[in-house]
Amino acid sequence: MASAPTTFRVDRHYISGLAIGADVSAPHVLAPRVSLASGRWPAGPDEAIVTPDGLEKGLPTSGTVGVRAVGSTGELPERVVTIVGVGRGFEAQGAGSIQAGDLVTTAVASDYASRAWLVDRDRPITWGEVERLNTYGIGVYSRYVAEHPETMTRVIPDASSQGPSTTTLVIVLAALGLVVLTTLLAGPAFAVGAARQRRTLALAASNGATTRQLRRTVLAQAIVLGVLSAAAGTVVGVLGGVGTVLVTRRLRPDLFFGPLEVPWPAVGLVAVAAIVSSVVAAVLPSRGLGRLDVVSVLRGQSVSPRLRRRVPVVGAVLVAAGAATVTWASYRRPQMEFLVFAGGSLAVVVGSLLIVPLVLSLVARVAHVLPLPVRMAAREAGRQRGRATPTVAAIMAGASALTVVCIAMQADTVRAARDYVAMQPEGLARVQGGLSDIRVDDLARTARQTAPELHTLVLRDLTGWDQHDGSTVVAAQRPGCSLAQTLPQPVGGNVALPPPDTRCQTIASFSRDIVGGASLQTASLEELDAFVDLTRSQHDALAAGAVAVVDPAAVVGLPLPTAFAAARDIDHARPILLDEREGRATFARWRVRIAPSGVWRTPSAAEVTNVVLPVVHLTKEQWRRTMLLYSTGAGIVTPATAERLGLPPFASTLLVRADGGISPDVESRVNDAIRAVQNDAHLVVERGYQRDDTVALLVVFGVIGLVILVATLIATALSQAENAPLLGTLAAVGATRRTRRALAGSQALYLGLLGAALGLLVGLAPGLGLARVVLTKITEDGTPLLPASLDVPWLQILLPVLLVPLVAGALAWVSIRTAPVVVRRTT
Repeated sequence: MASAPTTFRVDRHYISGLAIGADVSAPHVLAPRVSLASGRWPAGPDEAIVTPDGLEKGLPTSGTVGVRAVGSTGELPERVVTIVGVGRGFEAQGAGSIQAGDLVTTAVASDYASRAWLVDRDRPITWGEVERLNTYGIGVYSRYVAEHPETMTRVIPDASSQGPSTTTLVIVLAALGLVVLTTLLAGPAFAVGAARQRRTLALAASNGATTRQLRRTVLAQAIVLGVLSAAAGTVVGVLGGVGTVLVTRRLRPDLFFGPLEVPWPAVGLVAVAAIVSSVVAAVLPSRGLGRLDVVSVLRGQSVSPRLRRRVPVVGAVLVAAGAATVTWASYRRPQMEFLVFAGGSLAVVVGSLLIVPLVLSLVARVAHVLPLPVRMAAREAGRQRGRATPTVAAIMAGASALTVVCIAMQADTVRAARDYVAMQPEGLARVQGGLSDIRVDDLARTARQTAPELHTLVLRDLTGWDQHDGSTVVAAQRPGCSLAQTLPQPVGGNVALPPPDTRCQTIASFSRDIVGGASLQTASLEELDAFVDLTRSQHDALAAGAVAVVDPAAVVGLPLPTAFAAARDIDHARPILLDEREGRATFARWRVRIAPSGVWRTPSAAEVTNVVLPVVHLTKEQWRRTMLLYSTGAGIVTPATAERLGLPPFASTLLVRADGGISPDVESRVNDAIRAVQNDAHLVVERGYQRDDTVALLVVFGVIGLVILVATLIATALSQAENAPLLGTLAAVGATRRTRRALAGSQALYLGLLGAALGLLVGLAPGLGLARVVLTKITEDGTPLLPASLDVPWLQILLPVLLVPLVAGALAWVSIRTAPVVVRRTT
């Protein structure tokens, strides 16, 4: 089998993809790498079958397609292939690299093709045979070894998995947060159940039931509800996942390659975690049964018992220890133990839960300074701590998760903005994709026709290479530098090279291995004139055979590019300059050839000729328009000058600009137009770093806001149900609907704000620790560079924290009926 990157032509539309060549005489050997779904197998290289991925990109199911395979010297001549069937084809290098092909034929004629052989025999290839074949330099992938890894006598470590990563930490914290959030969300539900069953449990206790039996009753209910909920959630999740895969695979076949499998161990683990969460959520109500006042409950009076002093003390210790652990662990990266970080975060949450009853009691004691409805709500929550604590805990969990996510996403945004490298000056654009001399002019013309206000510039490298005849090279001479010092990369081969010398770096046509900013390029004089606004003298000089370079006086203060690293800041990038004498520069010109041994041969002095070219200077603003970081040339000549020097051009860059800037609407229209010419081509306008997590933030805000809202409304509904006699009494003595609504709204608002405020404080320590991990940079020698400061997005955090309780209070306010049912009270 062989595969090569290929350009397919359908009418006037070009499609970039992958062509696979396979010996179809033995289909049973190819399966499942290559398979036929309909039609017939190709009979030769002029026939092919198309895959679903190719159909998704626009290849036809019948007719002919123009095929241009990519070789080492660029795209090869086009050949016409007839489509005779539909099937599947995959290019694979073991299990770690799998790519779906777009077209399958019998042979791929390209010296750039990736080749592999499939072995068909009665017995499998064992690990011992793999190692023996490896000694001959043969890379072997055995399906038997992959399915039976225990047969491997030696495990090769994966270099990509050495040490912990930030992604692993995020996954660990997300899983921990999901379990904690699920547990705390179930708390109000069990608190409601326990409150509704207080009288039943009190009757059982009065008839001899022990505390252990009462607790078992509540926990058994939690197990039943947990199993039912986990089973229902598992079924819905599996069906939803399978349906999503099937629909996505049909709509986007390029996104899924492997077989559809349900990871039952992972699904089972999630189900078990859900059951454990429900049981843990029922522990707190069940523990309260040990101090159940049977007489008060039977009389209809239920007040939480006195608060144990040691409970909040233990909670404060856990919070302090957890915050210290998380902070310490964040400074230890990359040796940080993720379990330590996760354990510290869990300690902060558990400790905060133990402090919640104390906070409810303290607020109730100072509630006399609050307005009447809020005062009654605060005292009611302090009196019924067993009911209010799970609600505040659930709201606190949602708010703390929101805080951690917002701080972490803000840190990730800061890191992305810090690491972002602008490829062009802001406002300019480039066309990315598989550019070639065949289509680059069509793409430029399409962009101009779609938006006439655009100017395009096609830059071509002068790096044409002939495997047999070599290539002509020109390089600007440096005073005091030998040819080997001036151009160590093109000389290359087995020549003993001196250490890189920045002083001898120069501009050369053959700059494939030279640092960016050192190459000689060519561009149409007409396009260059319109793109950079050449003056008349600059235009005439280029037409006369000059080489255009940036004015040395405009960039002389900028740092020189090093031998192995270009500038990362487009505003401080500068090319290598020419050594000029009286407005002219001398270039060495010779023909590079490959010796029989396969190395490049160093040219002799007789093979090198000197070429003198006039030099014209461009202003820095003119030069900035031609800049593309990492591939910007240092000198530009016209195609006529390049031809006179014997330098073959090769299209490399298509730049686009507009006098008034490129609007998003123009960008969208041009992208649609050029994609119709070439499917993988797209216009990229340099607008600096653009934050792209808005949708993710909205989803996070929506989910967590809904969590806080539901938990608050559950607590409010329970409170209203228990306070129905009180509300009836208030109505009987003259309380208006507005008064009763104010009481209900205040209860929801109070619990929501209290839980949100506590959640914000709880989420700060893990959030700041995670942000420090995200923003820490690791140097090449492994030294961590800690961030100077951490940014907390207070607006993103406070907006939902304040808004959701207000919404909950408003919903509770409107839920009060006009006339409550007044009945005879027994208490």
